[in-house]
Amino acid sequence: MPMFIFPKTGAHRPALRSCRPLWMILFFLAVTCITPWAESGDAPIFKEALPSPEWQMEGKPYGFVPQNLYEYINGEAEFFIAFGFVELTGANYSSVIGGEDTVTIDIYDMGNKLNAFGVFQSKRGGQASALNLGAASTGSDGYLAFYKDRFFVEIQAYITREKERHMAETMAASIANHLPGDNTPPSELFYFPEKNRIVGSERYITGGILGHAFLDRGMVCNYRIQSQKVTAFVAMLPSPRDAVSAVKQHRAFFLKSGKKCYSLDRFGEYGFVSEEPYHQKIMEAQIGVFVAGVYDLSTLEAGKTLLADIITTIKQRENIR
Repeated sequence: MPMFIFPKTGAHRPALRSCRPLWMILFFLAVTCITPWAESGDAPIFKEALPSPEWQMEGKPYGFVPQNLYEYINGEAEFFIAFGFVELTGANYSSVIGGEDTVTIDIYDMGNKLNAFGVFQSKRGGQASALNLGAASTGSDGYLAFYKDRFFVEIQAYITREKERHMAETMAASIANHLPGDNTPPSELFYFPEKNRIVGSERYITGGILGHAFLDRGMVCNYRIQSQKVTAFVAMLPSPRDAVSAVKQHRAFFLKSGKKCYSLDRFGEYGFVSEEPYHQKIMEAQIGVFVAGVYDLSTLEAGKTLLADIITTIKQRENIR
C-alpha cells in the first residue's frame, strides 16, 4: 500500500497543506486498486488454508516485491523477475503437536497467465507426478507447485507423521480454490497445432530463443515426426516491422557464420532455411507480429509441413489474412 509522508517542518509545509485534498484523492485511488484476493494485511487466503485445529500459522503472512525479492530467494530472484514477477506473499505453518511438521506456502503474482505458465514449466520436474490443482500442477515428496491464472504457487513441506502426509496437498487445494482467475492455460499455447505435438513440452522463453536477443520472447515446444523429435517456436514481436527485422537479423547471423541461407517458397517474402550450428536444419518465416520456425530437422519436408500448419493456426487465431 502506498504511503505518503508529509514533513512536519520546512519551507514547503504550507504548499503541501494546500494540496492535501489532492493527496487524499490519490491515496484513495491507490487503496482501491488493490487486488481482491489481498484485501488486508492478514491475507485471508492463508487463514483459509489451515487444514485443521492441529495446525497453526506462524506469525503473519510475509511479502516481497522485485526490489527485495533477493532477500528471500537470493539465487532465484532474477529468474522470477525475468518472467515479469510482481509480488510474492507467503506464510509458514506448523503442527500444534510437537511443532516439528512444517509447511511453507509462497504465492507469486506473475502479472499474467503466460508468465505464470513460463515459471511453472521451467520449475516442474521431469519425473514429478501431476496433481489436479489449478491449470497444471506437479508434486513429489515435500514439494508441490501449480499455476492458476497469473499466480504461481510453491509449497514446501516437512511432515513426519504418516497421517498428516496429505496436509500439504489439502492446503494447496484450498489456496487454488480461493485464488481469483480461472484454470484455463494461456492462449499462446494454442499457436501450436496438436498433431504430433509432445504434450507437456511447451515452454515460454524470455531472454532469447536459441540465445538470440532479436527473438526475445516466445513459445517453444517439441514434436515427434517420423520417429524424430523436432522443436518448433513462435516468437512474439511488438510489430510486423520488428518481426521482419528479427528474421533478417537471424538470416544475417547465419551468413556471418559461413552458413548458406535458401529462400522458402510459399512461406512469404522473408522465409528461409539454413543450418543451425547445434540444431541441424532450421527453417523460419514471418507472419504478422510473429516469427515461426522449426529446428532440429534432419530432413526438410517434415519441417515444411509443420511450419505451414503453425502459420495456418496463427492466422486463424489472430485473424490474419
